[in-house]
Amino acid sequence: MVELERVVDDVDEMELREVIKKHQRYTGSSVAETILSDWVTEVSHFHKVMPVDFKRALADMAREAAEEQAVESH
Repeated sequence: MVELERVVDDVDEMELREVIKKHQRYTGSSVAETILSDWVTEVSHFHKVMPVDFKRALADMAREAAEEQAVESH
């Protein structure tokens, strides 16, 4: 099972843009060039496919890290 998410995280957006830049550079893609030329609008057309179990594991790891940091700061 997967979920579709909008690309809203700054890191995800930067990675996506870099992939498209490389694709344009290596292939000369006019579609990639068009996307990059109006990035602010075009990025909203992309979605991230996120496996549900992986998303849960990431959330668990983030929670554990926050708990460890809270214990260390006391």
